[in-house]
Amino acid sequence: MSLSINDAQVFGAALKRAKKKKHLTQAQCAELLVHSVSFQKDLERCRCSPSIENFYHICRTLDISADDCIFQDHHDRTGSTYQELLRLLPLCDEKALSVLVATAVALIGAGSISGSDSLSINVCNSEI
Repeated sequence: MSLSINDAQVFGAALKRAKKKKHLTQAQCAELLVHSVSFQKDLERCRCSPSIENFYHICRTLDISADDCIFQDHHDRTGSTYQELLRLLPLCDEKALSVLVATAVALIGAGSISGSDSLSINVCNSEI
């Protein structure tokens, strides 16, 4: 199944950003991802979409969030603070994650996130 044109544009833009961030040419990126330069160009120009296996490989190899490849939103998710937090999350245990959730809820304001009541309840019931 092919991506819609909008989805392909979001993916292509994410791929270009990751390539630029790593200071890679199209040829270098294609070599790193073990596919042809023409396939790389087609992905960036939204002429084709990767298989699920290629999508996974591209995200893992270029350190791209799958969300950034699929969802287009207007929040800055490329900043160093955001990326540092994403890098640290897998290193956290449940207790640390609960503290992070509670902190985020407090910073954002309990009324401004949907589902914040359940987040607050889960955090309060965890062993912090």
